[in-house]
Amino acid sequence: MATWLQAYPAIRALPRLWVERVWLLASREPLEITRTVNLQPGVNIVWAREPDSDEGSGLASAGHGVGKTSFCLLLRYLLGDDATAVTTLREKAAANFPKGGVAAKVNIDGVAWLVYRPYGAYSHSFAKIGAQLEDLFDAQIEGDFQTYLSSFRTAFIGTLAAQTLPGTNQELEWQHLLAWCVRDQKTRFDGFFHWREGDGLGFRRSRKDPPLFVNLVLGLLDAEADKLMRTVESTQAELSKIEAQIPDLEREPVFELARLERQLRARVGSSDDEPVHETTVESSLESRVKDVLARAEEAEKKWDGEAAAAENAMAPNLVKLAELQAKFTMLDLEKQQTRALVDANEAEYTRLTTAIAELDRLAGYCTHGLVDFSDCNHIKLRRAAPNLPWHMDTKAAKAAAPRLLVDLKADTTSCESVQRAKEQQERIVNEQRAAVRRIQMRSATSATGREQLKTQWADFLPLFAQRQQGADSPELKRVKDKQKLFLGQLDSQKAALVQRRQQLSLREESLRSLTRCLAERLLGETGHGRFVADSDSRPFDLSVGGEAYQVLEVLLGDVTCLLDAATSTGSIHPGFLVHDCPREADMSAVLYRNFLMMASEADEQLANGGNVPFQYIVTTTSAPPVELRGARHVVLELLPGSEEHLLFKRALETSLPGMNTQGQI
Repeated sequence: MATWLQAYPAIRALPRLWVERVWLLASREPLEITRTVNLQPGVNIVWAREPDSDEGSGLASAGHGVGKTSFCLLLRYLLGDDATAVTTLREKAAANFPKGGVAAKVNIDGVAWLVYRPYGAYSHSFAKIGAQLEDLFDAQIEGDFQTYLSSFRTAFIGTLAAQTLPGTNQELEWQHLLAWCVRDQKTRFDGFFHWREGDGLGFRRSRKDPPLFVNLVLGLLDAEADKLMRTVESTQAELSKIEAQIPDLEREPVFELARLERQLRARVGSSDDEPVHETTVESSLESRVKDVLARAEEAEKKWDGEAAAAENAMAPNLVKLAELQAKFTMLDLEKQQTRALVDANEAEYTRLTTAIAELDRLAGYCTHGLVDFSDCNHIKLRRAAPNLPWHMDTKAAKAAAPRLLVDLKADTTSCESVQRAKEQQERIVNEQRAAVRRIQMRSATSATGREQLKTQWADFLPLFAQRQQGADSPELKRVKDKQKLFLGQLDSQKAALVQRRQQLSLREESLRSLTRCLAERLLGETGHGRFVADSDSRPFDLSVGGEAYQVLEVLLGDVTCLLDAATSTGSIHPGFLVHDCPREADMSAVLYRNFLMMASEADEQLANGGNVPFQYIVTTTSAPPVELRGARHVVLELLPGSEEHLLFKRALETSLPGMNTQGQI
């Protein structure tokens, strides 16, 4: 018996996850079993055996299309995987077994679950804790499928040092670990972190996340290291944001300085070859700016004087206009008062008399005429004019009617004459006001432009001085100081992470040692296998060339993790592994034989009373070594050319437009 694993004793009797039995059901009600596959801990081989004779067609003689990949897909389905490849197989199986499904006895941390999953899309899955298939359909036994699925997360994800991935905070799921434990044949074992083809893994970062996840599962990252990694990721993200601002902040003063200088030179008529600051022998941008500001200020003083003079010249016309306005108002009131007498309208007469009396009592300063009311000629004349009382009898009013009509006509004529004079005066005043506004507008426009030029010059000078001195802008300096602070924090955090990883070096060294041990057994020589924990592509490295050895690296890595789960408490790996036809991925027969013998020897060395602490299921079309062809290891033998020896005991029919084909995955 081989003893190369004697330094790695098993720490448990059985794997944390292993499938004990699989039933293919043609019908659940009534119960009709198509095939039963008994599995056991240790090495389980599903052999798609090629016929011993060369007779028969190529399809009948090849070890393909008999159901070995279908068996792997059914295992994935039983363990909670509903990916596209699984759904495709279900559709084919449902077309042949409408009432059928697949059932299994699955052991999770010592709890035996019976699970049933239908082929059809509209039937329900269910699971119960029990020992026999009949228990699954016993209504008295408790259990449900969701609790069964939750047990995977509780056992294998809930115990990880982190429930989310650093960097993205993506929540980890059982499906991520299941993809690693049951590799897809389509990937051709071309990379350790390449687990699925087409179905995807659900990781947001396809290159960084699988290595992080594997390190979590293998116990190479604990809670403290995970926290430090997240801190480093967060600091790095903030630092990246800050550093992204620096190029723009460095360019911004240059662009702003060029823009301001271009505007200033165009505004004051300075050529590009003139210096910025004043010199004793030639003109400069500064001298031209001062000259433009001085000329503008001088012009504004001149315009302000002209505006004041124009306002003074307008004052007498304003007084005259006010007097004409007041005279017109009084004459209009008197005309309306006379009309009220003629019409014998007492109410209107009373209102007009009150308005006229208000004019008589005016006191203070007239804003229209710019004089006191006591000095206003119109007010003086009005106050000296006699007032006709209303109180007359009807007979007296009739007697005075002819005179009143004459007065009304005279008042109308006077009113029209004064109105024409007022309108003429308004035109004169409006023209003078417009002239004053034009002068004031020129002065205000000049003042605004002068202030803008002063502001531009004030903005330009510090930028120009900053460029001459090679100094940073205040904003750029603030950002660079912040960058320096974050760089210091990042260096400190990375150092703490390195230190923490060094503290975890015992766990890493354990995996290195086990990798060297397996590589030596596999290749027959020492020094060719090594474990590189921080690699994101080849964590298990064989220092030999060739594509066959690249495939072997993947197999070596998987089996190392499998045996590590059986011999170490540091791993969360379930101790369950499925490989679908690794021999077909360009591996030599000798390497393949050595690999299978290595797995079987590990089975023997770690076995205790018939129990083995891991379960490894491998499908193959190549004949396994003679030592492994017995019932102890070959749990299912499939053979083309005979329906009895196909997985479903018939070829699954698939319908394509215009033709009928048969095929078995």
